[in-house]
Parts: sequence; structure tokens; C-alpha cells
Amino acid sequence: MLGLLASPESALAATAPKAHPRIAFFTPNSEGNTYWPQVFRIMAFVAQSLGFEFVPYSFGVQNRFSRLRDAVQALSTQPRPDAVIASVVIGQSQGILEAAQSMGIPVFILGPLFPAELPTIGGAPRVQYKNWPALFNWAEEQKGHALAKALLQAAQRHMALADDGHLHVVGLGGDPSWFGSGLRQAGLRRAVAEHPKAVLKQVVPTHWRQQEGEQLTAKLLTRFPQASVFWAASDQLGSGAAQALIAAGKVPGKTAFTGGLDLSELGLDMVSQGQFVATAASPLLSYAQVAILVYDYLQGRDFEAELGSEIEFPVLVATRDNAAQHQRLDQCVQRIDFKALSKAHNPKLARYDFSFDAFREAAGACARA
Repeated sequence: MLGLLASPESALAATAPKAHPRIAFFTPNSEGNTYWPQVFRIMAFVAQSLGFEFVPYSFGVQNRFSRLRDAVQALSTQPRPDAVIASVVIGQSQGILEAAQSMGIPVFILGPLFPAELPTIGGAPRVQYKNWPALFNWAEEQKGHALAKALLQAAQRHMALADDGHLHVVGLGGDPSWFGSGLRQAGLRRAVAEHPKAVLKQVVPTHWRQQEGEQLTAKLLTRFPQASVFWAASDQLGSGAAQALIAAGKVPGKTAFTGGLDLSELGLDMVSQGQFVATAASPLLSYAQVAILVYDYLQGRDFEAELGSEIEFPVLVATRDNAAQHQRLDQCVQRIDFKALSKAHNPKLARYDFSFDAFREAAGACARA
């Protein structure tokens, strides 16, 4: 068990590194979700390679208060985790950090966090809570913008204009209790504002379910029959949107244009089939980076001096031109030598490299086939 973390100088685990640490992962995974199980699979491969116990927890998306209660209970359950990676919604961070600090457990938060919430937890990692070593952020606004831009460009190329000469845009948003949902929508709005012929008609919130994507797209088509751009805040929502478009007699990629925000297997398949224009996100292997950094931290290899305590992942866009390359690497995850990317396992590693090319190199011939 890790000792209490009392000062910036003692931010590393106070006890000797554990040979086989237990790392818990708190997520909003719920029934029918296709994204988080893929993340779990990647994390499990990292755990097998590096030698730690990976324990995922799925808390759903419906009740943020029960999610906090369940998270605190998981922290207290024996055997306790040696570290926690937590995807949080509004109001959860402080409660999880408080509970974990009392038990000497470091917490690595997956952002983004609501700005109003930051002052209650010190504004940044390693300030008020020394057991909070890092905040990992995915560039949510940029990915929302990148997808919208790709959809608008495709719709413009096909001259999918309404009678008023504009591209009518609708959106399937995410869960408002997560700050990233608003950032993704902000990216959509920025792309529409930048386009001289685009107008945003409506964005509707969801709980990320594919069925919602299908049902709400059908309703939006009734309300806005000349809409041609159907932006979706996740690949699951986009998949549902594509089904609704086909059912309505639309032709994805020709008369209607949709996509998602995950770079997941589902999204890449939809791109390859021509039903998505694009899927945009940080690669799912960014979670492998998180796992490696958490493991190295528990082994006394602090990454702050090199990477800082707030780490943001770059956005990639997969289209039909490059989807196969992403799919090939996804299929080779089990072949990746994650030890080569870890300073704890690879002491000769001078600097971390978690680039797309670095993961491909670590996958060897499998990714180059």
C-alpha cells in the first residue's frame, strides 16, 4: 500500500515500488457501449506486458451521484488499488481525491474538468492534492472542430445545399454532465461559423447510446428535412445516425454526411464502408500511454519533469484515405511490446515517445504488413 503523500517533494510513492501493482480504472461504461470495452482491451494488453493488475470499473452514465458513491466504495474495497485512473463528471473530482488521499492512493484524472470545479481542487495537479499527480486531457474542442470541418467539406464537394443555398447542419451531442461534451459542441459551432455557407439548426443531448443516435436523427430529419450534415459526438451516435439516414432514403457520403468522435473500431469500420466521412479523436492507444505513465510512476519514475502534470493528446482524423492504417495498428495491439515504451522496463529510454509511429514500431512486422 502506498504511504500518504504529504509534500511536492514526496509526490512519488513513499514505499518501495510493488512488483505487481493493482491499478483501477473508473469509467462511465454502460450496457451496449462499444468504446470503453475496446479501451479495456488495450489496457489489459499493457498490464500483461508491463506486469500489473488492471481492474476496470463501469459506473454507467445515468446518475453522477451514484457514480461518486460507487467510486469511493471501490477505493475502500480490499484489496485496495495502488493507483486509480478516473474518468469524472462534474462534482466527482474532489470527493474521489479526498477519499483517495486519506488512503494514500494516487489518482490520475481523465479530463477535461469544468473550469468552475478547478478552484475546489487546487486548480491543477500536485497543488492542493499531492495524491493527484496528473490530469490527462483529450483535445475535445479540436476533435469536434476537425469532424465538423471534414463533414462540411464533403457536403460542399457534393453541393448538398438546401433551397436557401446553405448547408443545414444538425448535431447529436453528448452527456452535458461531462465538460468534454460542451467542448466538442464548441468545436462544431466554430467550424460552422468559419464556413460561409453553413448554418447550425440544432444540437440535441444524449447519453451516448447508438439507439438514441438513430431515433434522434430520424426526428431531426423530420424537423429539418433539408439537413445534409449530421455531426455526432461519438462513433456510436454516428452509427445510429447513419442507420436513420439509410432508412430515410439518404445516401451516406453522397446526399447526407455523418461521422463520429472516437477513432474506435466501430468508427473506422464505418469509414471503410463509406457510411462515415471521418472519425476524429486521439488514438485509443493514448490510454496505453496513460497506463504506462501510471505504472512508471508507481515504480518511482516520475514523468513530471519531462511531460508536466497536465498532458494533452493530439487529434487525428481517419478518412477512407488512411482508415486502413489505423485499423491495422488496432489489430496489432496484442503484438506491441509496451515494455519498450516504459522507462521502468527500459532504463535506456532517454525520453518518452508515444507517437503513432512509435506504437507501430513497437508492434513490429504486424503493423507494417
